[in-house]
Amino acid sequence: MSESEIELAAQESRLVRRLSRLFRIERLGGFERHSIETVRRLIARRAILVDELAQLEAKRRLSDAPVPAELGSALGELAREVEVARRSSLVRAEQLAAELRQRRGEGQATGLRGGAGQLLGSG
Repeated sequence: MSESEIELAAQESRLVRRLSRLFRIERLGGFERHSIETVRRLIARRAILVDELAQLEAKRRLSDAPVPAELGSALGELAREVEVARRSSLVRAEQLAAELRQRRGEGQATGLRGGAGQLLGSG
């Protein structure tokens, strides 16, 4: 591999590790401690990093350079973080949907409800 290919792979590896960290922070509840504006900035930053990664990967593929072990390891870590984040997002979406159904009165009967679906009492 040429020096430019080595530098490109190192840059791609660093970027992949940053992305992994952002997914891990979100998965571990790190976004919950921050204001909505900070979370939006972190998500926007993650989107920018994904775009940069796509550009670097395209360059690497054009040069037909092999994937170095460090980059392969970083990509594997990112794939695992993304999959765990995806699964936890699906679980959270289902929890929110269940809560919404219950608030609309579509859930399991839990007590007396008024005409507007408001809970009047439970027994």
